[in-house]
Amino acid sequence: MLEQPEELAITPSSATKLQAKNTLSFTETLSCVEELLGKADSPQESLEWAKVREEILRQDESVREQNHQRVLEKIRLIYGIVFSATVFLTGIVLFICRYDNAVYLIAVGLLPLLSRRKKTENNHE
Repeated sequence: MLEQPEELAITPSSATKLQAKNTLSFTETLSCVEELLGKADSPQESLEWAKVREEILRQDESVREQNHQRVLEKIRLIYGIVFSATVFLTGIVLFICRYDNAVYLIAVGLLPLLSRRKKTENNHE
């Protein structure tokens, strides 16, 4: 990334006000930056505050996308475990009832659990 000349840097007293309020929520921070953008004295300062606003929005979108991806991974994991446990328990019940093909259900129920364990062991190496 290219270094910006010193005259384009945000140096007004309003920048210190923004740093002092670092505990604000996202919407409050964004509105504060927009307010500072509106009060800018020069076009260069306006451009810098617009870049700050754009970066805040980009980072917020990135965080939301990462959180959504984590939720999807958790749901996938939970559904896989529930399905495997259901098939495994059904196989056990049918095995107790002397159903001939119950062993296949037990194997199908254990297979995803064992393959998931194998993947996590490989990831830790």
